[in-house]
This record gives sequence, C-alpha cells and structure tokens, in this order.
Amino acid sequence: MFRLLVWGFVIYLAYKFLFEFLVPVGKVAKDMKQKVNEMQEQQNQQQANNQSQATSTNTSKPRVDEKDYIDFEEIK
Repeated sequence: MFRLLVWGFVIYLAYKFLFEFLVPVGKVAKDMKQKVNEMQEQQNQQQANNQSQATSTNTSKPRVDEKDYIDFEEIK
C-alpha cells in the first residue's frame, strides 16, 4: 500500500513538473526565438533601406573640385 502511495506521489510530481514548468518554459523559449528573429529581420530591412538611401544620395551630390578647396593652417 505504501509503495502505491509513493508511486502515485512521484507520478503527481512528474506531472506537475512537466505541465507547470517544462511546457511553459518551452513556449516562452519558442516565443522569444520568434521575437528575436522578427527583430533581426526588421534590422536587416532598415539596414537595406539605409544603404539604398545612402547610395542614392551619394550619386546625387555635386562633385567638389579641388580648386574650390582652400587649405588652412591652424594658428596657435
């Protein structure tokens, strides 16, 4: 009889551990991984947008001739 109670208690603890700890931790880990992937994708898109804007602005800038540049010396 005592052995049956012990096994019942062990099974109850295993059930509680599995469904109240491991399953929620697994769900949280899955959600966190998904959120991290979404954030990385957003960062990649922002970088691509920034790079495309940078290349379009670089080509539209007027070229400065070196004749227009005035060299200066720092006065102490």
